[in-house]
Amino acid sequence: MELVAYIRLVRKWFWLIFLGAFLAGGTAFLYRSGQDDIYRARVTIAVGSFIEDRNPNTSEIRTGVELAQTYAVLAKTSNVIESAVEAGNFPVWPPVSTNVIADTSLLVITVTYTDPVLAADMANEVARQLILNSPSNLTAEQQNQIDLANTEIERLNQQLQQSRLQLQDIDAQLEVATDINEMERLTEQRNIIVGQINQASANIAEFTATIADLQKRTNSLDIVEEARIPSRPTGSSVFSTTVLGIAVGISLAVGVVLLLEYLDDTIRTTEEATQTLALPTLAAITRFGKTRDNYPQRLITYHDPGSPISEEYRTLRTNLLFSSNGSTSSEFTKGVYVITSPGPSEGKSVTTANLAVTMAMAGWRVLLVDTDLRRPRVHEVFNLDNSIGLSTLLSAEPSETPADNYDLPRNLKECLQETQIPGLRVITSGYIPLNPTEVLGSVSMQRWFQEFRASKNVDIILFDTPPCLVVADSSVLASAIKAPVLLVIEAGTTRRGAALRAKEQFNQLGIEMVGVVLNSVNPKERGGYGYGYSYYYYSDSNPKS
Repeated sequence: MELVAYIRLVRKWFWLIFLGAFLAGGTAFLYRSGQDDIYRARVTIAVGSFIEDRNPNTSEIRTGVELAQTYAVLAKTSNVIESAVEAGNFPVWPPVSTNVIADTSLLVITVTYTDPVLAADMANEVARQLILNSPSNLTAEQQNQIDLANTEIERLNQQLQQSRLQLQDIDAQLEVATDINEMERLTEQRNIIVGQINQASANIAEFTATIADLQKRTNSLDIVEEARIPSRPTGSSVFSTTVLGIAVGISLAVGVVLLLEYLDDTIRTTEEATQTLALPTLAAITRFGKTRDNYPQRLITYHDPGSPISEEYRTLRTNLLFSSNGSTSSEFTKGVYVITSPGPSEGKSVTTANLAVTMAMAGWRVLLVDTDLRRPRVHEVFNLDNSIGLSTLLSAEPSETPADNYDLPRNLKECLQETQIPGLRVITSGYIPLNPTEVLGSVSMQRWFQEFRASKNVDIILFDTPPCLVVADSSVLASAIKAPVLLVIEAGTTRRGAALRAKEQFNQLGIEMVGVVLNSVNPKERGGYGYGYSYYYYSDSNPKS
């Protein structure tokens, strides 16, 4: 699909796209506005103590990574969360989520809540309760050993401090001593103190190793980073949520539009009509008037000959005569056209009437015959009497033609009705016969058609016929008088299958089709067609050269 086609599609369905954007954006705005801001606090826990070793082995690392997945599940259990609520006296159960950082043994516990301070407190408390409820805690005996070792280490450190002070004092006395006995005594004391220092240092090292051995566990939990109070809410803002909703609404609307266009098999543009039927599209008539307009109001070529719509009918006239005769001059073979449509209510009669008016205004003498003997409309368009007409004429034989051969038979003249348009005469349908199809295909119809053609007061003959897919009248008439067919289809209503069946119906009978008229075209789908019509029809009190 070309860019111009997409632009036309957007113009055509703009109301639906706008409605989708408005509804989705409005819904997103109302939904987000009614929600409180959400804050997210995270606490990080390390599983296993191998990170403190200078040379951790692979087994310890793998075990820590695997255990992290287990603790990620345990952190969300009711026992841990309930213990955290009781310990922290929280008003609600914290909404907890966990994840393990890829390829590590680091477990991240996340709590989301509307209060940032409470979110951080709940995250930290859940982490502490997970550690307390985990099987990796020290036993009471091990904890007593560690406490005792720490106490001894503290006492030995105090003793070392006192011993070092005594050692400094003895060294100071040795520097000033002159008596050999005094020097020997001081030296002996110094050696004793040095031994005490060495022994205390050894004891401290032993106690420290004991503590390290007790605390070294593969299955251990330690808080690496406590949760901090979040400074800004998480998630999208009202504005971004609304914009996202609008984007989603537009996307859904565009999807619906594309689906509707895909499922729509009607003919909408002249390109589609030409490609579908392999026939020239002689004109595209823009939709005009209102639905409640009566038939006389739709005779736009008479009431408003300067309008762009009237110019479109003149284009139809020119293309039709050129396609049939190869020339648009007044010297051409008398034109005869059967005008029909695939189905009812496709603008066939209005198109025929406006075409007849443009031909008459161009100087041709036009005879418009309403051969729709089922639901005639031509007499309504021109406000004519329909008490007598074609059915009356077909019930009688042609009378003798006057000697000058310039006039019409007498009984034909009785059925002819003049219109307000000079050069345009109409034969209405008359009464409705019981067998319209047989009447139109009768020998009498052929004889009267020859009378029409023989008259030198007639240049062009137009037959308005019923829809060809509803009844066979148009096919029978076109076959009987050997006249070409002009097919009128309504944009956005006539389906491709119906138009193709109509064409195939005439092709099977060997009837020529001169082209297609696309009626009731949506102005938004015309693109640049007809852009210059209004240029030639405007009034200016001070025209400029």
